[in-house]
Amino acid sequence: MSYPLRVEFEDARVWKHMIASIEKVIDEAVFLFTEEGLKLRALDTSHVVMVDLYYPNSSFTTYEVQGEVALGVSFDVLSKILKRATKRDALGIRFDGSMIEVVFTGRGERKFRFPQIELSLEKLPEPKIEFTVKFKMLSNIFREAVKDLSTVGESVTVRAFEGEDRVIMSGKGDIGEAEVDLSLESQSLLDVAIESPDSSSYSLEYFDIMLQAAQAADVVGFSYSADAPARVDLEYQAGGRLTFYVSPRVE
Repeated sequence: MSYPLRVEFEDARVWKHMIASIEKVIDEAVFLFTEEGLKLRALDTSHVVMVDLYYPNSSFTTYEVQGEVALGVSFDVLSKILKRATKRDALGIRFDGSMIEVVFTGRGERKFRFPQIELSLEKLPEPKIEFTVKFKMLSNIFREAVKDLSTVGESVTVRAFEGEDRVIMSGKGDIGEAEVDLSLESQSLLDVAIESPDSSSYSLEYFDIMLQAAQAADVVGFSYSADAPARVDLEYQAGGRLTFYVSPRVE
């Protein structure tokens, strides 16, 4: 059978983790497959979080797309299917013009078919933000920091220290406070660039949402400016990137 879209990815669990996080902020959206790769950009209904996903065609073991293919997808449905992915499964996605087929190939082959949703492709511009602080860390450092802060906090404030290559993330809530000190010296940061020692606050619930997607990432990049949206980049081994833009917390 000839498919307008047929792609395959080596590790289905990466997609299981990414979609599990996206599902918590986006109900449905359009995947756009082009000759260059896969793109998705969508806003949550409250316009607090923007999700921006990009995977180049080189990230896939098979990438066959006839022109551009736009797939309207329910993330609730897709996430339920991807939760069935196991350790040895490769992922295949096929589209025949009306039905989306998800295929797990490992010990045998398992197929799931569901209809696409008719959605208009909303072309959202990339946010233009002048970030004054940028830093990178391993994914496990990011995950542990968010978990530490969420233990007692409802909000997170990020503060940079010029000339020290150092950033402090502090959490605060009704039951207490927590603080995580990150620096190049302690090797908790891989890289840091500070143009201005700014601080900004965000709701921790949105960082909690990222944790499952971060589980499959290698490196997490964090960029922010005073009272501006933060940009969190989850970077994956195969060359993919899942970005969350989170609006600052308004007291």
